[in-house]
Amino acid sequence: MLRCSLPLQVSGCDFAGTVAAIPEGTETDLKVGDRVYGLADGWAPWASDGSFAQYTVVTAANAARIPEKVSYTDAAGIPIAGLTAWQALDVAGLEAGSGKRVFISSGAGGVGTFAVQLAKLWGLHVTTSASPANADFLKELGADEVYDYHKKNLVELYKNNPFDAVIDSRGGKEQWELRRVLKRQGALVDIMNSGYLRDYGWAGRLVQGYSYLRQKLTAAVRLGPSITPFFVKAHRQDLTQLVGLVAEGKVRVVIDRTLPLGEAAAAHDYMTKGHAKGKVVLLVEEDN
Repeated sequence: MLRCSLPLQVSGCDFAGTVAAIPEGTETDLKVGDRVYGLADGWAPWASDGSFAQYTVVTAANAARIPEKVSYTDAAGIPIAGLTAWQALDVAGLEAGSGKRVFISSGAGGVGTFAVQLAKLWGLHVTTSASPANADFLKELGADEVYDYHKKNLVELYKNNPFDAVIDSRGGKEQWELRRVLKRQGALVDIMNSGYLRDYGWAGRLVQGYSYLRQKLTAAVRLGPSITPFFVKAHRQDLTQLVGLVAEGKVRVVIDRTLPLGEAAAAHDYMTKGHAKGKVVLLVEEDN
């Protein structure tokens, strides 16, 4: 769970827009008027200059140009979710073209839709979890198999055909199941470490600590898979590569819905219910 200094001035991290001004002395190749996207300076939990506003403050290293073929709406749906998927697959040690088997939880979510597509682009065998209603959609994105999480028979299905890696965006109780379908030398990347608080309350921190310690020890003596708590990093080169894939039509940005900036609270509430397909994007009205 992210801890923030209260009161927050402006929330939000993803942004897409036009460079309005650049302070004198800033070292950057960006220019006023450039179309850019990335992470506002409020993306980190200790900052407050977020993107839920008409203007936002951006560190040049956290922004990349938007190709002409990519809309502002699509660009705004990429940063956190796209970077998380991109970097988590890298942390898992999955080599492109290896054909290794990866399990991606919550495939229809923001991170999941990117992770499924990127993993397939990297030549991996992709299994993801979702409701039956999203199965065909995820296969269109590149999933080889879609596990119906309602059936809760994950271990029964895959214990004899374990995965090389798991990208886990749920955490908590479900993570115990996911570990049981990993190869002994496999890797689990935990990108939702607040799942323990969700499932166990404040005692979840103790459960989480015990869980990580146990997993680190078993991995150290090669008796079980590794587990890596993961937090995304702002990285301009990664942003440039991601939006390039979108421009080339190799990756699709899945937008569940767009809402006006004034409905930011409603958008956040909708996302926290966990039923969004892809991303929700807030639109800022231009001045007349």
